[in-house]
Amino acid sequence: MEVQELLLNRRSVYPRQYNGTEIPKEALMKALEAANWAPTHKRTQPWRFFVYSQENMQALVDQWIKMAKRNLEAKGEEWTEAAEKKYAAMRQSSHIIGIACHYTGLVPEVEETCAVAAAVQNFWLSLQDQGYAGYWSTGNGIFTEEMHTYMGLGAEEKALGYFLCGVPEGVIPPSIRKPVDEFVIWK
Repeated sequence: MEVQELLLNRRSVYPRQYNGTEIPKEALMKALEAANWAPTHKRTQPWRFFVYSQENMQALVDQWIKMAKRNLEAKGEEWTEAAEKKYAAMRQSSHIIGIACHYTGLVPEVEETCAVAAAVQNFWLSLQDQGYAGYWSTGNGIFTEEMHTYMGLGAEEKALGYFLCGVPEGVIPPSIRKPVDEFVIWK
């Protein structure tokens, strides 16, 4: 696939659209290598990827369920069948990757956060180019101290999301964007 075509066809594909097949480790490593070549000021390479698979991935989803049930209980709400289906679908993922940023103090934090975002985009595009799919989630308590501890992050690190990846099943409809002219100001 040409680069422009790959960029314009990138989209979020959710676990309910995965077939449950595992992505080969070699494909993930190829995508992680692409991530490692993202732009990074002073070559700090602040990205950190925590790859959860098989039993560890199931334990991560169990952690999310525990947190979600506790949050519902605190609001006086009950666990629903829809919530059960949502988390069951997440178990269809091949891997779930915890995304974090290691802040070095050598450059402004925003630059390191942006470097991680660029690394995730590289990872995503490489994965898609190999025929796999995924989406970047910032739900499931990713910004809580509980998940910070669960992931084993240090004081100089911050979680930025999860990337749920899998093998897509069926036709994935194209994404929609507003015309680029709406976002460009020529001066």
